[in-house]
Amino acid sequence: MLHKTTIKIISILNLLFFLPIDAQRAGIGTANPNAALDVSSTTQGILIPRMTALQAEAITNPITGELVYAITNNGAIINKTGFWYYDNTVWRPFGGSSQPIINIYNSNGTLTSNRTVTMNGRNLSFDTDKLSIHSVERKIGIGNNIPSYTVDVNGNIRVRNLTGGNVKALSDGTLSIGPKVAYGTVKESLRSDDHNGWYKLNGRAISTLPAIAQSNASAIGLSGTLVNTNGRLMKQGVPFTTGGSDTTTLIRANLPNVNLTGVTSTAAAHTHSLTAGGYNFAQNAAGNAYVFRAGRGTVSGTTAITLPASGAHSHVGTVNTGGSGTPFAIVPKNISYSYFIYLGQ
Repeated sequence: MLHKTTIKIISILNLLFFLPIDAQRAGIGTANPNAALDVSSTTQGILIPRMTALQAEAITNPITGELVYAITNNGAIINKTGFWYYDNTVWRPFGGSSQPIINIYNSNGTLTSNRTVTMNGRNLSFDTDKLSIHSVERKIGIGNNIPSYTVDVNGNIRVRNLTGGNVKALSDGTLSIGPKVAYGTVKESLRSDDHNGWYKLNGRAISTLPAIAQSNASAIGLSGTLVNTNGRLMKQGVPFTTGGSDTTTLIRANLPNVNLTGVTSTAAAHTHSLTAGGYNFAQNAAGNAYVFRAGRGTVSGTTAITLPASGAHSHVGTVNTGGSGTPFAIVPKNISYSYFIYLGQ
């Protein structure tokens, strides 16, 4: 390598020795130079230093007017092959617009239409611990550059303005969206048909529901048919057990305890029979009782007489006012809804 370098230096010295040189101008291939350096040839050109875009951008303190030929297009600024010169601020390409290449590395801007970045199987990282996008694995890391999930966040996150449902978190931090409401939730509604995972409780067979609804119904212990809530009142108790009746029979024990007062009529003639050994009874005209003792004359006065139990009886009275047997409603004032159960969709 040292031998070749020596040969090149000697060749350059020999070339300069044979160049036509005056006090102000030098010519290569011409005896009459018209500039400080005048190169003339009909078979060869001048070879400007060739380097990669990264090598050119790595030049320390480039001089204004410095010229290079980029053989790659992978630089932050030098993004195409060809001649580039330094204008004391930035590298600029020859040809076309003389404006510098504008990109996110050197300038702000405004999108004028949709843009697509083709990652070509590459990963994009902002620092080593800010944001990382892996194209092949389709994963995004926030706070780390080796994401293990579709979105892998190293740090706290905040979820706002959920329009429905809830966030479910596993022990390893994995999040997912849960159902809008718990399976088996029952609601009343003015709607009349199934909607958004809600199924009307109308007594139909569960087997007629969509597969996901059948699975969720089984998971909460439902089988056979959905309960028919038509005409039923809802109450707290064992889920979906039915009972009660829409008719009521009143028996005597159900009637109120009412005391009636009145006077029995004396117009109805009747008799009482009394038997007492050795005595006969009769009334005189004034209504006083006389006691006749057989064969012994008349005795007046009062005495206690005990009637035998065999003579006991009752009087039956009829109250001529009361009900007419008209039924009455046992349902209070109400408003009707349709009832639905949530089994998902």
